[in-house]
Amino acid sequence: MQDEERYMTLNLQLKKRSSSQIFQLKHKDCSVMLHWYKVLLGISGTVNGILLLTLISLSLLDSS
Repeated sequence: MQDEERYMTLNLQLKKRSSSQIFQLKHKDCSVMLHWYKVLLGISGTVNGILLLTLISLSLLDSS
């Protein structure tokens, strides 16, 4: 009986550790993904700004 209680205690401790480790891994993955989303958002914003300036300059050249 004592061995079973010790096993259950160790088993619960391992489950708690593994769930906290899983949470930490997921949190790190989310922060990495968030970083790359911000990078891609900045790049696409820059490209859109360049395209907008090109469109404006072409329309000004066409009208003159």
